[in-house]
Amino acid sequence: MKIAVFSDVHGNFEALNTVIDLIGKEQVDQTIFIGDIFQRGNKEIECLEYLKNSDIICVKGNCELYIDNGVHIDSDVEYLHDYYDNMRERLTAEQGEFIHELPLYYEKTVNGHKILFSHFLFNDIEAAYPYYQLSDMETDVFSKAVKSNELQKYDLVVIGHAHKNFVNENVVGVSATGIDQPIFVLIEIDEKVSYRYVSEE
Repeated sequence: MKIAVFSDVHGNFEALNTVIDLIGKEQVDQTIFIGDIFQRGNKEIECLEYLKNSDIICVKGNCELYIDNGVHIDSDVEYLHDYYDNMRERLTAEQGEFIHELPLYYEKTVNGHKILFSHFLFNDIEAAYPYYQLSDMETDVFSKAVKSNELQKYDLVVIGHAHKNFVNENVVGVSATGIDQPIFVLIEIDEKVSYRYVSEE
């Protein structure tokens, strides 16, 4: 089985189309988007509509949480209050419901291999803002989370949010398609799980 995973479109519709074209060349069985449709670009609605009407599995990113719950859940982004209020007003009821219904994560088991897809690692999944802070990546907080029993039960954990490619134990981070370059992680599962990054030449 082949699975493509990309993240952080951030309103860049051109980049979204490019990464979809790249994925199409790999004849994957499933495509997963791990969050952040909004913020930075200026074609958020186009990106949202494309994803909503596709067969791509989507999970919430922090940007979708801000749409759903407001920016007060994260003190680091209170300066974006006006942006998210405006964006919320632009959404149709159907679009708002799509965002609200997005799950926080997606799990898949293939040939006994268990994989977790989420926007970032969870500090408290029940909290309004459930993720660790990005600054935790520079401390042992993140390293301890990666080595936790909760994450070690997976063969692979794929996350975005950090806007960089990295590997830490079984956690694989994929960069921001809408900011850095259109890129995705291609996962191949048979007797074992392997993966590689795919981007434009």
